[in-house]
Amino acid sequence: MVEFGEKLKKLREERGMTQQKIAEKLYVTRQAVSRWECGARYPDLLTAKKIAQILDVSMDELLSEEELKQNVEKEPILSKPIENILQTVLYTIASVAFLLISIFGIYSLFPSETLAKTPAGAVTVREILQVCGFLLNLLAVLAGLLLSIQNKLTAKVVGYIMCLPYVIASLSFFFTYVNTQIKGNGHIAMIGWLTDFVIPLIFALGVLLFFILEEQRFPYAVILLICMISGGYLILVYWNGLMWTTDLGFVVRTVHCLGKMGMVVLLGYQAYIWDQKRKKAVKNL
Repeated sequence: MVEFGEKLKKLREERGMTQQKIAEKLYVTRQAVSRWECGARYPDLLTAKKIAQILDVSMDELLSEEELKQNVEKEPILSKPIENILQTVLYTIASVAFLLISIFGIYSLFPSETLAKTPAGAVTVREILQVCGFLLNLLAVLAGLLLSIQNKLTAKVVGYIMCLPYVIASLSFFFTYVNTQIKGNGHIAMIGWLTDFVIPLIFALGVLLFFILEEQRFPYAVILLICMISGGYLILVYWNGLMWTTDLGFVVRTVHCLGKMGMVVLLGYQAYIWDQKRKKAVKNL
């Protein structure tokens, strides 16, 4: 099977056009055209259509069905400059929030000298797990931020990043349950298992499948529902917690809520753009 890059080069040469000439017509650099011909990158769908028009061929002649799918899978999830800038801003907000909450969490593991030798100053497994979760979320959003800045954030990577908070929530609950069973000092009701373990795992699976599956995937409506439930739950927990918090606790709780809400907004935004790209790709098959 002739690859896109080879076909592009052959058609360009047949029409007596240089890489620079193609680049000028597309308003891209010559290096970009060179990368396409080498097979290192694919143009986005809109650019591919313009190339077909310039070379006076159909999209079917230029891109095979498999290459068209690869084009959508490999290109950045938000390829337009404005979309990518907004994505980067959202990742920045989430990164700052998780950085602050991680700092607060680590600080809480080191009680003052007055409390250090009392039961109130004892560090629990739950607190350690929470801090580990904050740090994992921080690493994930920082990776997303770096890739977004470089415009290399693909759909599959987004899927892994966006499902992580739900996986961490489920694992944190499970390990907390194991710890209470070992110590024999607690009981968790079935509603707790449902809201804090089962549902987050279902959400994680749905998010992951939406972004990584090529043919059959969860519809965007399911992701939108996940975002609405997650956002509503975060607001409810935040509001209820305000009644029992101190001034410092208010700051910590607010930052924590902002970080998680930022991830929910990111999920909805990125999923919407990805859904639109997939629909456009199907129309061009």
